[in-house]
Amino acid sequence: LLAGTGTAIADETPTATASPSATAKPLTDYQKAKAAYSTAVQAYIANKKASQAQYKTAVEAFVAAKKSFNDARKPILEAYRSELAAAKSARDTAIAAATTPEAKLAANTAFKAAVVAATSKRDAAITALGAAPVAPTKPVLGARPTAPVKPTKAAKTS
Repeated sequence: LLAGTGTAIADETPTATASPSATAKPLTDYQKAKAAYSTAVQAYIANKKASQAQYKTAVEAFVAAKKSFNDARKPILEAYRSELAAAKSARDTAIAAATTPEAKLAANTAFKAAVVAATSKRDAAITALGAAPVAPTKPVLGARPTAPVKPTKAAKTS
């Protein structure tokens, strides 16, 4: 409501009457359906807002858990990469110094064993962290209530 300068606005709260007046018309089916629709829409909106707030909280918790999980996983992966790099440099050094095919084969076999050991160590450490956090699913709100159909007036006959 807009009020001009010097205009007082009264609180517009409807007052309840003790009993309906004798001249009040009973509600038509359409008016009853419209009131039920209005109530259903308000309930739908309240449910939607509550679901969205709950989803937002769940997403924030997921983001924090995912960051924590990734931060805990990062040193495991770095250790794995450094073990692979050390095994590769050891293999390259052994192959460069090797004079026989058997020595080269032994260097490659040792490298493969080191890779398997590093991989199993990494997998065990990641498994020890536990399962990765799972993203929350978006809430399913259902169908919005449909408005009642307004009755049409009967055509006049002359």
